[in-house]
Amino acid sequence: MIRRSHALTGGVDYTKFIGLIHYAPLTSTSPASRYWGVDQTITYGSSPILSKAAGIVDTGTTLILIATDAFNLYQTATGGVLDNNVGLLSITPSQYSALKNLDFNINGKTYSLTPNGQIWPRSLNSVIGGSSSSIYLIVADMGTPTIGKGLDFINGQKFLERFYTVYDTTNKQIGFAITPYTTATSN
Repeated sequence: MIRRSHALTGGVDYTKFIGLIHYAPLTSTSPASRYWGVDQTITYGSSPILSKAAGIVDTGTTLILIATDAFNLYQTATGGVLDNNVGLLSITPSQYSALKNLDFNINGKTYSLTPNGQIWPRSLNSVIGGSSSSIYLIVADMGTPTIGKGLDFINGQKFLERFYTVYDTTNKQIGFAITPYTTATSN
């Protein structure tokens, strides 16, 4: 009998996550529906940042991109200042200490990015042209307002590296689970 690795056939690797995988149907709102699109709500602490909207989950996008009005709310809430050298919001150590969770509610399940999950890896600051002592946030402006027309956010790699993700083409759904890295504090 030949055993095939799930990694080679696209199955779920149960050693990579904790608890259950929670699935969400792919959105029917275009253009997100043409990709791995979902409907979600975003809150910062207890403050709404983005009302239920459609967007995509994308492994080819590094940051978390949100519509301009949502980004402005996030910027105000965090106190971040745009660093034109790197194109990201920069915060002080005291602002970092005050950061709250950034919560993504997808199909009734909340996925939280802790404060550490919201910052660019400090050891890579020089790679993006930043100062080694700076703290940069990984949430950026999409450059368009929330229009409810199907592309109000992109949950990029910085979101995906904190959660185990299952792309279920057969059932037209996407699943997320907590991992040992979801609340990691090393950075």
